[in-house]
Amino acid sequence: MAAIYNLNPTQQQQPPQARQAKTTTATAITTTASVALAANANRANYSLFNAGPGTVLFREGTTVTSAAYEVAIPAGFHWNSEPSNYRYTGAISLITTAGTASVMVSESIIS
Repeated sequence: MAAIYNLNPTQQQQPPQARQAKTTTATAITTTASVALAANANRANYSLFNAGPGTVLFREGTTVTSAAYEVAIPAGFHWNSEPSNYRYTGAISLITTAGTASVMVSESIIS
């Protein structure tokens, strides 16, 4: 059995950066795809809260469909961006499975 090993030194991690408090916007999402957050090179993190009543389909990028999405967020559920060394700074797109949903979209930027 063969194995692959990485003998390179680990990448230098980025030091923590100061961020501002999140700003929140209530957004009505429908069965027509929309960009809930535009691309932002200064984004530290983001979160989404689906206040309902419909289920919201989420995808990082400018395109989301009922067949091409990352996560289905049911009414009453919250989604946080990945806490990792790398920040996602592109657009965030949402669509509902049916009807309309109210989504609280929050974003924090690096100060």
